[in-house]
Amino acid sequence: MIRVVRRWRMLAAGAAGFAVALPLLVARGGVSRAERTLGERTATAVAAYLATVTRPGGRAYDPHSLIVAARRIGTLPGWSAAVEVYVDRTPLLAAGRLPPAAWRAIADRDATVRLGGGSLVPLKDPDQWDVVGGAWVSDRAAPPDGGLLATGALTAVAGLGAAWAVGRRRRLAVALLALCAAASVIHGVAAGAVVRRAAAWSTDRALEDARLLVQDAPLRLAGPPSRVAIAAVARVLQGTGVVVSAADSGAAVVRRVQEAEGPRAVTTARLGPGRWVALRAVPLETAAGGWAALAVALALLGPAAGAVALWGARAAARPRVFRETVMAWTFLAPAALHLAVFSAGPMLFAAWLSLHRWSLVDPVRPFVGLANFAALGDDPLVGVSLRNTAVYALYVPVTMALALVAALALNRPGRLVRWVRTAFFVPYVSSVVAVALVWQWILNPDFGLLNGALAAVGIAPVDWLGDPRTALLAVMLISVWVQLGYQMTVFLAGLQGIPAAYLDAARVDGAGPWQRFWRVTFPLLRPVVLFVLVTGVIGSFQVFTYVYVLTDGGPLHATDVVVYRIYQTAWEFLQFGYASALALVLFALLLGLTWAQFRLLGRRVEYG
Repeated sequence: MIRVVRRWRMLAAGAAGFAVALPLLVARGGVSRAERTLGERTATAVAAYLATVTRPGGRAYDPHSLIVAARRIGTLPGWSAAVEVYVDRTPLLAAGRLPPAAWRAIADRDATVRLGGGSLVPLKDPDQWDVVGGAWVSDRAAPPDGGLLATGALTAVAGLGAAWAVGRRRRLAVALLALCAAASVIHGVAAGAVVRRAAAWSTDRALEDARLLVQDAPLRLAGPPSRVAIAAVARVLQGTGVVVSAADSGAAVVRRVQEAEGPRAVTTARLGPGRWVALRAVPLETAAGGWAALAVALALLGPAAGAVALWGARAAARPRVFRETVMAWTFLAPAALHLAVFSAGPMLFAAWLSLHRWSLVDPVRPFVGLANFAALGDDPLVGVSLRNTAVYALYVPVTMALALVAALALNRPGRLVRWVRTAFFVPYVSSVVAVALVWQWILNPDFGLLNGALAAVGIAPVDWLGDPRTALLAVMLISVWVQLGYQMTVFLAGLQGIPAAYLDAARVDGAGPWQRFWRVTFPLLRPVVLFVLVTGVIGSFQVFTYVYVLTDGGPLHATDVVVYRIYQTAWEFLQFGYASALALVLFALLLGLTWAQFRLLGRRVEYG
């Protein structure tokens, strides 16, 4: 027993070490990525600078002019990185040839290569067509940050204290585990802050390097600096993500500004007397929020493992219960992992997206808080889609009533009855797209089967899917036809589960068919009614395929439902943050409707 408890204490101590170490690893990875990004951006700028200011000659560039330009970079005031330039595989500033694998990577695949603690990018000819060499820039270390040491020490003390209390004092262990969890969250947030500061430093340093190259380029180009075009200077920063524009004047320091496209890091460079340009780049720290979330999630693994150790030490006194619990969780683990990865994970990601302005076409994804939710109230199309969805959901009680009548009529033996049940059920198991296409033909205003039947009795044709007054009604009709067989099957299962003795006793007491249904059958069907109603309402609020195939949300937004609005916002307008906010609103509505249905019907369920 003592040996088992000791093992659980060791597990808790190891968990405390993981809670400290994992955020440190995340911080190191984020900082390393920021340092590599800086090296790649600066190497790209160096290659573009050399291609702009070097005289053509030989295969692509004059060797003497290329050496002078490469040496010039290292003498710029404030320049801190080592630079090497290669012509083919031959270095110009130091000894040692370029490895064949690195040369093939930049020459054949036009790729950036990590080489000797730096970044190597292709150097192209003046026409920017063929790769004639490479430009290498060394990495620079981000400023150290000691804040993680304090948060790590607090997490370690709380975690080791909880490990010591495991098997000794349960209340103290629980309190220390709670303290360890809080410290782990702080430790993870601090790790994210370290990555964010490193990303900001990388952005600032890259812009400062760009400013030095832009200011030096006019001095190397032909003609006086006062007449060098901004387009020629902008070529120096081609491929670096820095945008060059004219400016009146400004300071050389890098500052953050909020523009219409989002936050930008801005500095200014002086081209000559009275000539200034502004250099703008996307701040890398705007995309650093994921590092903090990852660090917090990994840090909380430590307290979670500590809680498992606390439970294991307590359960060691009851070996049978312990074995049964472990066996149960062994079987539940795959399903729980599946739910965590494919349900809880996407939901958390959608919640994170809803707090950001997130788009595939914009690399800046700033945090906007509840702005997306506030914008939903000002969007008239959101109100239209909610109204259309609520109206569409009214088909559910209609289908339930028809399905219950059909189930009562078909609740008897016989081969013909079985064929009729199958005919009712076939639409539900058919392809949704195929069903929509068939109904598109049936509802066609020119040669549709339904309009043909109406014309036979003297009724004018109706444009069922093209008229705003009938489009949503037509989609509801299709849903009734598809769902009728499924709901009928569920009701049949419920009817066949009712003991025949109850109905026989009602007959003996003189109850008629209606009285037997209302007093016996329907009360015993209430669990089935609740199930069909809840699943039907949830499914109606998630309708998409019929609208997408038949009407595309039209005409005049008459069939624009919530899920279609989410799809269009995300995949046509590429506003994923706004679409995620609308998806969370839909989730809250479904949760509230489901809770209300259980409150209204669940308490009065009578089980036979």
